[in-house]
Amino acid sequence: MKRKRAPLWLIAFWIIGFGILGFRGCYDLKLYLWGGTVVVRTGVQGYYDYLLHFPKGYHDDSRPRPLILFLHGAGESGRDVSRIQGQDPFYHANGIVDVEDFPFLVVAPVSPENRWDPEEVIAFLDELLAERRFRFQIDPNRIYLTGHSMGGFGTFEIACKYPNRFAAVVPVAGGSHPKNAVKLLSVPIWAFHGDDDPVVQIIQTKEIMEELQRFHHPDARFTTLHEWEHGISQPVYSHPDLYRWMLNHEKTSCNRQFGN
Repeated sequence: MKRKRAPLWLIAFWIIGFGILGFRGCYDLKLYLWGGTVVVRTGVQGYYDYLLHFPKGYHDDSRPRPLILFLHGAGESGRDVSRIQGQDPFYHANGIVDVEDFPFLVVAPVSPENRWDPEEVIAFLDELLAERRFRFQIDPNRIYLTGHSMGGFGTFEIACKYPNRFAAVVPVAGGSHPKNAVKLLSVPIWAFHGDDDPVVQIIQTKEIMEELQRFHHPDARFTTLHEWEHGISQPVYSHPDLYRWMLNHEKTSCNRQFGN
Protein backbone atom coordinates (compact mmCIF):
# COMPACT_ATOMS: atom_id res chain seq x y z
CA MET A 1 0.00 0.00 0.00
CA LYS A 2 1.44 3.36 -1.03
CA ARG A 3 2.09 5.73 1.84
CA LYS A 4 0.15 8.96 1.62
CA ARG A 5 2.27 12.13 1.50
CA ALA A 6 1.44 15.13 3.64
CA PRO A 7 -0.13 18.05 1.78
CA LEU A 8 2.29 20.69 0.58
CA TRP A 9 0.54 23.39 2.61
CA LEU A 10 1.10 21.38 5.82
CA ILE A 11 4.78 20.86 5.01
CA ALA A 12 5.15 24.59 4.30
CA PHE A 13 3.35 25.42 7.56
CA TRP A 14 5.80 23.37 9.63
CA ILE A 15 8.85 24.70 7.78
CA ILE A 16 7.74 28.31 8.36
CA GLY A 17 6.87 27.56 11.98
CA PHE A 18 10.22 26.03 12.78
CA GLY A 19 11.92 28.85 10.90
CA ILE A 20 10.18 31.46 13.04
CA LEU A 21 11.07 29.59 16.22
CA GLY A 22 14.67 29.28 15.11
CA PHE A 23 14.87 32.99 14.27
CA ARG A 24 13.25 33.89 17.57
CA GLY A 25 15.70 31.67 19.43
CA CYS A 26 18.67 33.29 17.70
CA TYR A 27 17.18 36.73 18.34
CA ASP A 28 16.71 36.01 22.05
CA LEU A 29 20.24 34.57 22.23
CA LYS A 30 21.62 37.75 20.66
CA LEU A 31 19.77 39.88 23.22
CA TYR A 32 20.94 37.65 26.05
CA LEU A 33 24.61 37.69 25.08
CA TRP A 34 25.19 41.09 23.55
CA GLY A 35 22.16 43.24 24.25
CA GLY A 36 20.25 44.91 21.47
CA THR A 37 17.92 47.62 20.29
CA VAL A 38 14.27 47.42 19.30
CA VAL A 39 12.40 50.24 17.57
CA VAL A 40 8.82 50.36 18.86
CA ARG A 41 6.27 52.16 16.74
CA THR A 42 2.93 52.45 18.47
CA GLY A 43 0.99 53.58 15.42
CA VAL A 44 -1.41 55.36 17.76
CA GLN A 45 -1.88 59.12 17.61
CA GLY A 46 -0.63 60.83 20.75
CA TYR A 47 1.66 58.00 21.84
CA TYR A 48 5.44 58.11 21.67
CA ASP A 49 7.41 55.82 19.39
CA TYR A 50 10.62 54.84 21.13
CA LEU A 51 13.91 52.98 21.15
CA LEU A 52 14.18 50.11 23.61
CA HIS A 53 17.71 49.03 24.49
CA PHE A 54 18.26 45.65 26.14
CA PRO A 55 21.39 45.34 28.29
CA LYS A 56 23.96 42.58 27.89
CA GLY A 57 22.88 39.47 29.73
CA TYR A 58 19.18 40.21 29.36
CA HIS A 59 16.85 37.25 29.02
CA ASP A 60 13.19 36.52 29.56
CA ASP A 61 13.51 35.13 33.08
CA SER A 62 16.02 37.66 34.33
CA ARG A 63 15.60 39.61 37.52
CA PRO A 64 13.76 42.95 37.21
CA ARG A 65 16.04 45.50 35.62
CA PRO A 66 16.64 49.17 36.42
CA LEU A 67 15.29 51.52 33.76
CA ILE A 68 16.72 54.73 32.35
CA LEU A 69 14.11 56.94 30.66
CA PHE A 70 15.94 59.33 28.31
CA LEU A 71 14.44 62.53 26.85
CA HIS A 72 16.10 63.94 23.74
CA GLY A 73 16.66 67.56 22.72
CA ALA A 74 14.69 69.77 20.33
CA GLY A 75 16.87 68.89 17.35
CA GLU A 76 15.63 65.30 17.41
CA SER A 77 11.90 66.07 17.66
CA GLY A 78 9.62 64.63 15.01
CA ARG A 79 8.48 61.16 13.97
CA ASP A 80 11.79 59.59 12.95
CA VAL A 81 12.97 57.35 15.78
CA SER A 82 16.34 56.79 14.12
CA ARG A 83 17.28 60.43 14.78
CA ILE A 84 17.81 59.71 18.46
CA GLN A 85 19.96 56.57 18.06
CA GLY A 86 23.16 58.51 18.60
CA GLN A 87 21.91 60.51 21.59
CA ASP A 88 20.87 58.32 24.49
CA PRO A 89 22.90 56.82 27.37
CA PHE A 90 23.01 53.34 25.81
CA TYR A 91 24.71 54.73 22.70
CA HIS A 92 27.38 56.58 24.66
CA ALA A 93 27.96 53.85 27.27
CA ASN A 94 27.94 50.86 24.92
CA GLY A 95 31.41 49.35 24.64
CA ILE A 96 32.86 51.81 27.17
CA VAL A 97 31.07 51.22 30.47
CA ASP A 98 31.48 47.74 31.96
CA VAL A 99 28.43 45.49 32.01
CA GLU A 100 28.21 45.43 35.81
CA ASP A 101 27.97 49.23 35.79
CA PHE A 102 25.33 49.27 33.07
CA PRO A 103 22.57 46.69 33.75
CA PHE A 104 19.87 49.09 32.57
CA LEU A 105 17.05 48.83 30.14
CA VAL A 106 17.04 52.18 28.31
CA VAL A 107 13.89 53.65 26.79
CA ALA A 108 14.26 56.70 24.56
CA PRO A 109 10.92 58.06 23.28
CA VAL A 110 10.74 60.54 20.42
CA SER A 111 8.55 63.61 20.87
CA PRO A 112 6.68 64.88 17.81
CA GLU A 113 6.78 68.39 19.27
CA ASN A 114 9.51 70.66 20.62
CA ARG A 115 8.49 70.01 24.20
CA TRP A 116 8.07 67.30 26.80
CA ASP A 117 4.69 67.28 28.47
CA PRO A 118 4.98 65.90 32.04
CA GLU A 119 1.55 64.29 32.03
CA GLU A 120 2.19 62.61 28.68
CA VAL A 121 5.59 61.32 29.75
CA ILE A 122 4.19 59.84 32.98
CA ALA A 123 1.30 58.28 31.05
CA PHE A 124 3.88 56.80 28.66
CA LEU A 125 5.86 55.44 31.60
CA ASP A 126 2.74 53.86 33.07
CA GLU A 127 1.96 52.22 29.72
CA LEU A 128 5.53 50.96 29.57
CA LEU A 129 5.34 49.41 33.03
CA ALA A 130 2.18 47.56 31.98
CA GLU A 131 3.57 46.45 28.60
CA ARG A 132 4.10 42.73 28.01
CA ARG A 133 4.82 42.65 24.27
CA PHE A 134 8.59 42.37 24.72
CA ARG A 135 8.40 40.38 27.96
CA PHE A 136 10.85 42.61 29.81
CA GLN A 137 10.63 43.40 33.49
CA ILE A 138 11.33 46.75 35.11
CA ASP A 139 12.16 47.36 38.76
CA PRO A 140 9.70 50.12 39.75
CA ASN A 141 12.03 51.23 42.56
CA ARG A 142 14.92 51.84 40.16
CA ILE A 143 13.59 54.14 37.45
CA TYR A 144 15.92 56.99 36.50
CA LEU A 145 15.00 60.05 34.44
CA THR A 146 17.51 61.97 32.36
CA GLY A 147 17.59 64.17 29.28
CA HIS A 148 19.70 66.59 27.29
CA SER A 149 18.83 70.21 26.37
CA MET A 150 15.05 70.22 25.84
CA GLY A 151 15.18 66.86 27.59
CA GLY A 152 17.13 68.48 30.44
CA PHE A 153 14.39 71.07 30.88
CA GLY A 154 11.86 68.24 30.68
CA THR A 155 13.73 66.27 33.34
CA PHE A 156 13.57 69.23 35.73
CA GLU A 157 9.90 69.89 35.01
CA ILE A 158 8.76 66.26 35.28
CA ALA A 159 10.77 65.71 38.47
CA CYS A 160 9.17 68.82 39.98
CA LYS A 161 5.67 67.49 39.29
CA TYR A 162 6.32 63.80 39.94
CA PRO A 163 9.37 63.54 42.25
CA ASN A 164 8.23 60.30 43.84
CA ARG A 165 8.18 58.42 40.53
CA PHE A 166 11.96 58.31 40.18
CA ALA A 167 14.87 56.92 42.16
CA ALA A 168 17.08 59.74 40.81
CA VAL A 169 17.13 62.31 38.00
CA VAL A 170 19.93 63.65 35.80
CA PRO A 171 19.24 66.86 33.83
CA VAL A 172 21.93 67.62 31.24
CA ALA A 173 22.32 71.10 29.70
CA GLY A 174 18.81 72.04 30.77
CA GLY A 175 17.49 74.35 33.46
CA SER A 176 14.67 75.44 35.72
CA HIS A 177 13.65 78.43 37.81
CA PRO A 178 15.24 78.51 41.31
CA LYS A 179 11.79 78.73 42.93
CA ASN A 180 11.22 75.12 41.82
CA ALA A 181 14.01 73.85 44.08
CA VAL A 182 11.61 73.18 46.95
CA LYS A 183 9.77 70.67 44.73
CA LEU A 184 12.92 68.61 44.23
CA LEU A 185 13.88 67.99 47.84
CA SER A 186 12.65 64.39 47.82
CA VAL A 187 14.61 63.17 44.81
CA PRO A 188 18.38 62.72 44.31
CA ILE A 189 19.60 64.90 41.46
CA TRP A 190 22.86 65.20 39.55
CA ALA A 191 22.91 68.06 37.04
CA PHE A 192 25.50 68.71 34.32
CA HIS A 193 26.22 71.82 32.25
CA GLY A 194 29.01 73.16 30.06
CA ASP A 195 30.33 76.55 31.15
CA ASP A 196 30.70 77.73 27.52
CA ASP A 197 27.18 76.70 26.51
CA PRO A 198 25.83 79.35 24.08
CA VAL A 199 22.44 77.64 23.65
CA VAL A 200 21.31 77.25 27.27
CA GLN A 201 23.21 79.48 29.66
CA ILE A 202 24.77 77.64 32.59
CA ILE A 203 23.07 80.05 35.01
CA GLN A 204 19.78 78.23 34.33
CA THR A 205 21.16 75.12 36.01
CA LYS A 206 23.52 76.80 38.45
CA GLU A 207 20.91 78.92 40.24
CA ILE A 208 18.46 76.11 40.98
CA MET A 209 21.26 73.79 42.12
CA GLU A 210 22.60 76.50 44.45
CA GLU A 211 19.08 76.92 45.80
CA LEU A 212 18.91 73.18 46.50
CA GLN A 213 22.15 73.46 48.42
CA ARG A 214 20.69 76.31 50.47
CA PHE A 215 17.83 73.97 51.34
CA HIS A 216 20.47 71.44 52.47
CA HIS A 217 19.39 68.84 49.94
CA PRO A 218 21.33 65.70 51.01
CA ASP A 219 22.04 64.47 47.47
CA ALA A 220 22.12 67.32 44.96
CA ARG A 221 25.22 67.36 42.76
CA PHE A 222 26.20 69.88 40.12
CA THR A 223 29.04 69.19 37.70
CA THR A 224 30.37 71.95 35.46
CA LEU A 225 32.16 70.78 32.32
CA HIS A 226 34.82 73.40 31.78
CA GLU A 227 35.32 74.72 28.24
CA TRP A 228 32.43 72.59 26.95
CA GLU A 229 29.55 74.06 24.96
CA HIS A 230 26.07 72.57 24.56
CA GLY A 231 26.92 69.11 23.25
CA ILE A 232 28.00 67.42 26.48
CA SER A 233 26.13 64.11 26.10
CA GLN A 234 29.24 62.10 25.26
CA PRO A 235 31.35 62.98 28.33
CA VAL A 236 28.32 62.75 30.65
CA TYR A 237 26.80 59.49 29.46
CA SER A 238 30.07 57.65 28.85
CA HIS A 239 31.28 57.99 32.45
CA PRO A 240 30.81 54.90 34.69
CA ASP A 241 30.48 57.02 37.84
CA LEU A 242 27.12 58.33 36.65
CA TYR A 243 25.64 54.84 36.46
CA ARG A 244 27.21 53.75 39.74
CA TRP A 245 25.59 56.79 41.36
CA MET A 246 22.23 55.86 39.86
CA LEU A 247 22.49 52.28 41.07
CA ASN A 248 23.21 53.51 44.60
CA HIS A 249 19.69 54.93 44.68
CA GLU A 250 16.43 53.07 44.94
CA LYS A 251 13.10 54.76 45.41
CA THR A 252 12.41 52.92 48.68
CA SER A 253 15.80 53.78 50.17
CA CYS A 254 15.44 57.36 48.93
CA ASN A 255 12.11 57.67 50.68
CA ARG A 256 13.60 56.42 53.92
CA GLN A 257 16.53 58.78 53.52
CA PHE A 258 14.30 61.81 53.03
CA GLY A 259 11.86 60.75 55.73
CA ASN A 260 8.87 60.17 53.39
